[in-house]
Amino acid sequence: MKHLYILTILSLLTLTLTLSAQMPNLLTFDSVGLPLDTFWNGQDTNLYKEGKFTLEAKYDTSFGGYWSSGIAISTMRDDSTGDFTNLHSSVTGGGHNSDAYGVVSAAQEAEIHVGQLFYWPVWMEGFVTNTTYAYTSMSEGDQFAKKFGGASGDDPDYFFIRFRFYYDSSATIEDSHFDFYLADFRFEDNAQDYIVDDWVYVDLNDYPNYEHPGYMMSMQVYSSDTGQFGINTPAYFCIDDLRWDMAGGVEDRTQETFVIQVKEDAFQVETVSRSSVRLLDMQGRMLVSSDQGTTHTLQTHSLPQGIYVVVVKEEGSTSAQKVVRW
Repeated sequence: MKHLYILTILSLLTLTLTLSAQMPNLLTFDSVGLPLDTFWNGQDTNLYKEGKFTLEAKYDTSFGGYWSSGIAISTMRDDSTGDFTNLHSSVTGGGHNSDAYGVVSAAQEAEIHVGQLFYWPVWMEGFVTNTTYAYTSMSEGDQFAKKFGGASGDDPDYFFIRFRFYYDSSATIEDSHFDFYLADFRFEDNAQDYIVDDWVYVDLNDYPNYEHPGYMMSMQVYSSDTGQFGINTPAYFCIDDLRWDMAGGVEDRTQETFVIQVKEDAFQVETVSRSSVRLLDMQGRMLVSSDQGTTHTLQTHSLPQGIYVVVVKEEGSTSAQKVVRW
């Protein structure tokens, strides 16, 4: 599989992501305590609560019973069965930092409620990836959906999540949504086309400054491959380690553990300990990488002027910072 490193940065702050399952503002899906290779899909109870988060999995008892919509919880590790018999597995074969993760059925809006927030701007982040089913369908095609790119590879296909934000269950916040692409084949250069096959970080800093407690975020997928009954691409994705906190008051927003020097033809990155460093453009494409030592030189002589993102992985944490090449 081709690995794609994507980081969407909507803030100028440096983020140090050290996630703790004990924190009440972190949704890890671990508290249900599922054994390996099992899933919860709302058959026994339709609501799941963890910390400040509440979500729902809807189970329909028709035709012998099935998971009809909402958010399931899974510890499934099947990263090879790419059909409708394997709805609950991530393409990575597990969760982001643990065995458990969420699987979102998102042909329609699937909701996560966040209760009792504070009355100032809120920061949200999380990790997403494709399901094995959706990844296989997009990369190979199946009886219902096309192979992305088509026979020539030139078809401008896409598959993205739209995150929407609400004051309550009925009042959406005007123009407050954020799109994240799980697959994108719209590039002129087909070598840049991708289907996400790893857990990737999403910064949801469009989450607004609320006026009332008890809020909701919804998730829905959209695809270029549509038919009479909606999208043909399997409308599922995985989410994990979703977190909210008060902007400017987050304990994990620490000072940088690295220093970037902008030179004429390179960004030089100095880290405290052995690390790996990657340079991304603002569309999340990896341009340059360095994986050894504490001094990293990222060549930029072939890159145009503009804004880039330096991502540093060091001692179990990931940090990122915007950098301008003049």
